[in-house]
Amino acid sequence: MFENGRTALESLLDGDRGVFIDGRRLSGRGESIDLVSPATGELLGSLSETSPEQLDEAVAAARRAFSAGDWAEDKSYRAEVLRRLADLVEQHAQEIAYLDAVEAGKVFIGSVEEDVPDVVANLRFHADLISRDDGRFLQDSSGWGWVRKVPIGVVGAVLPWNYPIAMLGWKVAPALAAGNAVVLKPSEDSALSALHFAELATEAGIPDGILNVLTGTGANVGRLMGLHQDIDVLTFTGSGPVGKSFLESSARSNLKKVSLELGGRAGYIIDDEHATDFASIAVDVAGAAFGTSGQNCTASSRVIFVGGEDRFAQFRDALVAAASDITVGDPLADDTDMGPVITAKARDRVVRWVDEAVTKGAKVVYATPQVPAHGNWHPVTILQNVPSDSELGRGEVFGPVTQLVRLSSRDEAVSAINDEPYGLASTVWCEDLAMVKWWADRVRVGTLAINGYSEGTVATPFGGMRQSGFWGRDNGPEALDTYQEAMSVWVAQS
Repeated sequence: MFENGRTALESLLDGDRGVFIDGRRLSGRGESIDLVSPATGELLGSLSETSPEQLDEAVAAARRAFSAGDWAEDKSYRAEVLRRLADLVEQHAQEIAYLDAVEAGKVFIGSVEEDVPDVVANLRFHADLISRDDGRFLQDSSGWGWVRKVPIGVVGAVLPWNYPIAMLGWKVAPALAAGNAVVLKPSEDSALSALHFAELATEAGIPDGILNVLTGTGANVGRLMGLHQDIDVLTFTGSGPVGKSFLESSARSNLKKVSLELGGRAGYIIDDEHATDFASIAVDVAGAAFGTSGQNCTASSRVIFVGGEDRFAQFRDALVAAASDITVGDPLADDTDMGPVITAKARDRVVRWVDEAVTKGAKVVYATPQVPAHGNWHPVTILQNVPSDSELGRGEVFGPVTQLVRLSSRDEAVSAINDEPYGLASTVWCEDLAMVKWWADRVRVGTLAINGYSEGTVATPFGGMRQSGFWGRDNGPEALDTYQEAMSVWVAQS
């Protein structure tokens, strides 16, 4: 089943060629970066980091390809190529999912069924979107004209490691559809599927130089992308401090547009008065909290029950039962629900946060009895009475940990979400339509899911309020705004 995936892995690691510039895979000229399996701790191989000179070469190649004109100016041509690329990604779904499983610990089945199809859908959605865009035509007594959207030029995209191929699709599909050239830096912890995607893009007919992939760390390659004078827009998903540094880099360089998605601290609210089947709700909550090992900026790190103590105890029992059904293990196994944490450093931080909360009075309601001995594993963990002055009580844990909170009123629950510095996403379970409207009118987040955890579809804009985001959205027609400028053409009436 994994033969093609293993072949792709061997091909990508052969010859230390982790840089893709102007249609060619090259060796980086920087320091060697070890690729370590989070599931086993074993060394998969290594790739040399992109040098500053190679970054300049990639940006120059992107500028040449963009300035050549055909890609930037011909929407029908772009749409045709993006549809071919979508078909190729679909055909190679298992190879891509295998790469993300062995390198990033993604559950293989989940990647095949969700992550890769999301990329395919994004490519097709944006190909269709640009095919229907004829601009906006205007006329009055002084003359007539039109407003057209034009590509910005060279896009720098810096990706996180938690959804390697899916997040690539979120950035690359609209950027290419808009007519730009892209310089892409995947995380150094999950670079392989991006390199494989670049090869598929060339096969699909993406012109040389339009898509470039650079292996490297954020401290080196990512930082220089933010400061580069010839990158016109920078899109980033990751931590708040790094996002702020990109804003500073924009001001220090060429005032490039910067679009940031900076994580969250999502809540899952259960409105007890309008919630009936605790067992089903608990299964959904467990998926929202522990999917991708909780390494998701919309993971439900807080479960907020609005109701009395007796019903809260019943729901707590249901959530423990749902959590105990989660199989933690080999990401390539058919029955696995949750894989490892990305790195030993990340695992140790989660352990430290949980231990601190317990020391300060939190109670462990449930923890997976046993996890694999080798690799970066952390048990599914549910806590209660987490102190607000602990790291877990105020920060984004980014691990398979959630906390149970009981509140007496809906207004308290709204405040628990809105008073946070984060405002990316949350979920409300409420089976009364009128009360759903009440919640939707008051909870202020970028995405509010109702009666089931969701981030929407490729057609719904994704991004956050407050410190969860800055200028721009992924997905939906709104994603194109990041990668286009509005140009007005006006013909005076003689």
